[in-house]
Amino acid sequence: MAPGNSFSGQFGRDEPELRSAHVIVVGNEKGGTGKSTVSIHLTVALLKAGYRVASIDLDTRQKTLTRFLENRHSFADGAQWPVEMPFHHALERGASASIQDNETHEFAAFAEAISQVEHAYEFVVIDTPASDSYLMRLAHSLADTLVSPVNESYIDVDVFSRVHHDRSQRGAIAHYADLVLEARRRRRLVDGGIIDWVLLRNRLASLKSNNAKQIERSISRLASELQFRPAEGLHDRVIFRELFPIGLTALDPIEEGLKNQTLSTSQKSARREIAELVTSLQLPLRGSDVPHLQARHLWFERVSNYYRDIASHDDD
Repeated sequence: MAPGNSFSGQFGRDEPELRSAHVIVVGNEKGGTGKSTVSIHLTVALLKAGYRVASIDLDTRQKTLTRFLENRHSFADGAQWPVEMPFHHALERGASASIQDNETHEFAAFAEAISQVEHAYEFVVIDTPASDSYLMRLAHSLADTLVSPVNESYIDVDVFSRVHHDRSQRGAIAHYADLVLEARRRRRLVDGGIIDWVLLRNRLASLKSNNAKQIERSISRLASELQFRPAEGLHDRVIFRELFPIGLTALDPIEEGLKNQTLSTSQKSARREIAELVTSLQLPLRGSDVPHLQARHLWFERVSNYYRDIASHDDD
């Protein structure tokens, strides 16, 4: 049995009571993978599509998502077009000298944030810090869709599956993957839910190197073992960074501020990548004849079948 199949029996056909909000957690213990960039663009893309979106920033130190939204709110005050904003909650760090007291304070704040949004919004995007903590583990166990961005580097792969010169020690489940597997087990026990795990090759280079091809093959091999879906994320584009100070993204009508009223090549490419990212996550998107909660149930059935098929193939 493959290591990832220790939870294969959880994918039954009993459907849980689904909350209105579909929770997207962007997480990885490895820093510098572009978690906040992904969180920012997912939030804005869903807002642009007309969804009710809430966002929660669990990175109490960096607060990148929060800083972006502060910049966006400031820009919106004088903007010549409507600037969409999510309902946002930023957790504050506990200020006590007691670690236990800080954890209690942060847990209560997170629980309050979740209670405010889980039934009032269609999507909740949670940006997490690059560290292991009780709060981070709790957030992972609440995820419907878990997005884990990784750079095209074996250093990044090593938090999922052990990279080692000694072949006998290679391939063991690494610390972050173990965290996700435990979150999946806990989620199934608590409410019968499923975590759709998407490993996102992010900050892609324009030209694919031999190393990038090797990383892509390694991730493809791990997909069945750890039971995640591999996908492509965003390229390492300047436009994703240069708009941060004013709280805008390539999805916003920044061409309105240009004299020729046209999109740059970079903006066109960035918009296409963001759209492809949203598509690859296979979120429960409603339609004219499919309301949101029905889309959630259809999503659950589809994802259950997907992981059940993977588990059955690995057991053969």
